[in-house]
Amino acid sequence: MRRFMKVLLIGAGGLLAVCILLAVLTQGGGSEKPTPTQVAGATTAAPAVGSATPQPHEPTATTPPQATQEPTAAPQATPTLPWGTSKEDVHATLVEGQTAELTDGKEVYRLTLEKIVDGAASTNQFQQPKEGNRYLLFSIVVENAGTRSHLISATNFQLRTVAGFDYEPVFAPVGFTEGEALSQEISPGGKARGIVVFELPTDQQPLFLKFDPNPITSAELYFDAPNALELVQSGAASQPAAAAPEGTPGDQAGKSWGTSKNDRHVPLVVGQSGAIADGKQVYRVTVMAIVDGATSSNMFVQPKEGHKFWLVQVQFENAGTSSITLIPTQWALRTQDGFDYEPEIMVTGFTEGELLSGEVGPGGKMQGIVVFQIPQSAQPLFLKFDPNPITSAELYFDAQ
Repeated sequence: MRRFMKVLLIGAGGLLAVCILLAVLTQGGGSEKPTPTQVAGATTAAPAVGSATPQPHEPTATTPPQATQEPTAAPQATPTLPWGTSKEDVHATLVEGQTAELTDGKEVYRLTLEKIVDGAASTNQFQQPKEGNRYLLFSIVVENAGTRSHLISATNFQLRTVAGFDYEPVFAPVGFTEGEALSQEISPGGKARGIVVFELPTDQQPLFLKFDPNPITSAELYFDAPNALELVQSGAASQPAAAAPEGTPGDQAGKSWGTSKNDRHVPLVVGQSGAIADGKQVYRVTVMAIVDGATSSNMFVQPKEGHKFWLVQVQFENAGTSSITLIPTQWALRTQDGFDYEPEIMVTGFTEGELLSGEVGPGGKMQGIVVFQIPQSAQPLFLKFDPNPITSAELYFDAQ
């Protein structure tokens, strides 16, 4: 009996196993891989997790197409003018009543030319133009529309004439009925009014008045003469000269000085020009006059006993791409006995002109004098101009 029960259990187990195997085979044969169309249909039909399924009676909202926005054009400088070509620069017309605004980062300066007086006069007997010169005066209102306080003065301005010469404002102008000198710290939202005066030759006319509140940045405001563009196109206005060095290269000069390949040697004679290139900067100097034994009408500017003033009148031209500041320490004189001399700092009372000093913009010119005090018997060996002591480019005017 026990043996019969064991055989019966084994047979039932085998039958159960066969049934399970048949069930698995039946399901596997009916499950085929879905086609790509079925997958796409299932994806479309199934809502995303967490998204609401729209009801049949609720219309689905449609997002309207967004309008295309035009990009805001950045202010551009007038490309036809040889000055003020930075995209941050602003050009306006040099006329009375003109208002222009300059943006420099977060700082905004708004200037108005209230009055222009060509031939302005001062009631101060010591404030008079030299013979052959005149005063050109600007009465200006400056508004600070920025975020910080700024000290604005005449030193922020510069004037260029049609002939290409750059002029610095008259220092501390007094006695003018049009007002006092512009020199004021202006807080955000505040204004200041003052005058800026230039001394020009009577035969020279302004080409532009430049306002530069921050020499470190490139933003500048130019008030251009009404016919500035016409003057430039006709060639009447001075244009930047070709950027190229002039003179004998230093490494071919056969001199014991100025032997760098960037140095240039030219003769020390009246009418001679020479130029040196220092990267993108090109400096051109022309000797206009040489006076051995120059005299000053100022009783306090006189040579020591046994000495004399040796004076050279030069014209400087900036043929480079950025402004340069001329200072006396850029010059040196060596005499034939081997001694070197620095220029005189107090240069006044000389009929040949004023000290060559000031800022000259790209394409601009400046004329002035450089004066040395040397022994009576001394004679020059060379005059050196070195605009940048860090670099090797130097210009030598060698005595013949």
